[in-house]
This record gives sequence, C-alpha cells and structure tokens, in this order.
Amino acid sequence: MYSKKIILLIWLSVITLSCKQHSQNNQNNHTNLVHKKDSLSKDTITQHRTNRMHQLKHRIDSTNKSLEWKKLSSGLWSSNRGDIGFKTREGTAEGIFIDKYIIQVCCEGESMRTVVDTLTFKYLGSSFYKDKNHIYTHYDMADGGNFWIVEDADVATFKVIGDCYARDKHHIFGERAMVMDSVDYKTFKTKKGIGCFAKDKNGYYFWDSKIEVTEITDSEVKKVLTVLQPL
Repeated sequence: MYSKKIILLIWLSVITLSCKQHSQNNQNNHTNLVHKKDSLSKDTITQHRTNRMHQLKHRIDSTNKSLEWKKLSSGLWSSNRGDIGFKTREGTAEGIFIDKYIIQVCCEGESMRTVVDTLTFKYLGSSFYKDKNHIYTHYDMADGGNFWIVEDADVATFKVIGDCYARDKHHIFGERAMVMDSVDYKTFKTKKGIGCFAKDKNGYYFWDSKIEVTEITDSEVKKVLTVLQPL
C-alpha cells in the first residue's frame, strides 16, 4: 500500500517538474524571440537611417557638382552661379561626411559675396580669418558650423596667439568664447603647441574656463602648466 503511494508521489513530482521545465523553456524562448525582434528592429532603423544619409549625401554632392565650385587663391570657393562659399564638412552619426559650402554670414543671412573681400581674405590661425574690413571665425562642428564676423575685433591690430586665442588692442579672444572679458588683458599669456591653455596674473585657463590648479591630477595638464609658468 505504502509502496503504491510512494510510486504515485514520485510520478506526480516528475510530472510537476516536467511541466515547470516546459513552462520555463517556453518563457526563455519567448524572451529570446523578443530580444531578437528588438535587435532586428534596431538594426533595421539604423540601416534605414544610413540609407537616408547616403541619399542625402548623393543629392548634396550632385548639387555641388552642378554648381562647379572652384577654389580661389584666398581659400574661399566660387560657384558658376556667382556665389562665394566657405567649404566645410558635416559628419553624421553613421560616419558619413558631406561637403558643404557656407554662402551666408551668420546670423543675419547676408551673402558672403556682398560681405567678404576675396582679394584680401586670408586664414590667420586657430578659428580666425580676416579681410580688409572684418575679422571672421569658423569653428568646426559636427554639422559643419557657421561662419560669422567677430564683433568688437579691431582688424588692424588683431592677431592669433598660441593655438586657440587671439588679441587686438582692446580684447583677448578665445576661438569658442570670442571676447574673454574675465581675463586680465595685460598679463594674458599662452604658447604655440600647448593646446588651449593660457594664464594671466589670476591663474590658468583651459579654453575660456578658469582652472583650479589644486584639483588637477592629469600629468599631461601639469606639464602644460609647467610650460606656462615662466611666461
């Protein structure tokens, strides 16, 4: 009698365990299927976006080709339509690069052709350019950036200093921040080859931001500050 009960209990246990295992396998298969669908969906979206970017590049390249852009001695470009352009490049998340020609001065929309004097236009260094009338800047960005006039810059005395800065008779300029009102003009120093680091009597700077020397742990930054110190 007891043997029959024991056999029955073992049989029920086996069936229960088998059912649980089957249920777990179904759940795992469902989870794997969902993950696979998600992965395929993401891959499909990525591929569609990549295809769209290639199509966009093809359209822009075709337009640029039809405009027959030619490089001028100043470094600017001229199209067969009479436009003057500043050549730049847009990079996409897919690693696709598209040549672009900026034909308007930011941000009033004035034509480069009517603003820039191509005969005296030249590159100064960093992000700065000049002609006989203006100082200009173009800072590279993923979308190709903009090209605009540097306000408050004195053309006659403007010169690039170091890798990322410039000065005229009134101001210090950073290639990103433009006029740097917070620095001491008379004691501001930087040096070619050390990147976007500088100093004045009040301390050290990276780009246009003040550096807290006591918080620096990077050995390369410490080396740069050592170079700046005696200037």
